[in-house]
Amino acid sequence: MRADAVVAQRAPVAMSRHAAFLALLIGTLAWFWGPLSTVVALSLQYGDYEHYSHIVTIPFISLFLIYLDRHVIFAKVEARPRLGALVMAVAIAMAWLPRLLRFDEETAWSLAIFSMVTTCLGAFVLCYGTDAFRKASFGLLLMVFMVPLPPFILHAVIGFLQRASAEASAVLFELLGVSVFRQDFVFALPGLTIKIAEECSGIRSTLALFIVGLVAGHLYLRSTWARAVLALTVLPLAIVKNGIRIVVLSLLGIYVDPGFVGGSVLHRYSGLPVFALAFAILGALIWLLQRSEARLWRRTAGAAG
Repeated sequence: MRADAVVAQRAPVAMSRHAAFLALLIGTLAWFWGPLSTVVALSLQYGDYEHYSHIVTIPFISLFLIYLDRHVIFAKVEARPRLGALVMAVAIAMAWLPRLLRFDEETAWSLAIFSMVTTCLGAFVLCYGTDAFRKASFGLLLMVFMVPLPPFILHAVIGFLQRASAEASAVLFELLGVSVFRQDFVFALPGLTIKIAEECSGIRSTLALFIVGLVAGHLYLRSTWARAVLALTVLPLAIVKNGIRIVVLSLLGIYVDPGFVGGSVLHRYSGLPVFALAFAILGALIWLLQRSEARLWRRTAGAAG
């Protein structure tokens, strides 16, 4: 039998798998449309729900990553209907927990979106099998970032970032020789007093930087150790970035105009250039890690030869 004939026989099978997965995906989105539409709408409200703002971008990033590796992912597919259906059933049943346990509204949203994401993963396993899931695992599991953090986790993260930003700011003020009297989150500076509030924690930019770091590591680094180094560097980088923003705004408030510390346009958008700086540092780190990987590979190849 000719090779093109074989391809012609296999193509309808592959299309039927894609059609089945698309049908399950549409059904899942329809089932969870209530909480999904609510979370998406909130993610577009930058001022009130800035820690949701990344959610709308995650599905597009996941689809792009799966598309890049599509030839590897779908080279070997084998339906696992029992395992996939089990995962989907458990995920859908889990979505009923808020009604039984009377969770607060935001926790219910978190659990519903987590259930939706898990249902989608189960549908993928059902249609394409565990081998394809393993190869597509990074792009698929990245969808977990669609899940809003439950309030108790969110407040803990914000509190940590708030305190870490205050510590970083204190160190930077000391390095710059700025006279400051600190009491917890309140800094008394010459002619100016600032308070590092929860809104100054930088959780939005930290989440964005962490997601960018994970995706960049997946795309540009090959070894697990290099990817781990990159991921572990993101949090300290985000904290220092936030400290720099606070210190720069404070110095502008002292020496230029106290209004810079308030609700000015500069205060609102000052995070953008600092984020760009952190992004550039992240790119430089990736370049250094790539060079380290290349040197290690040459050394290993030389020792083997």
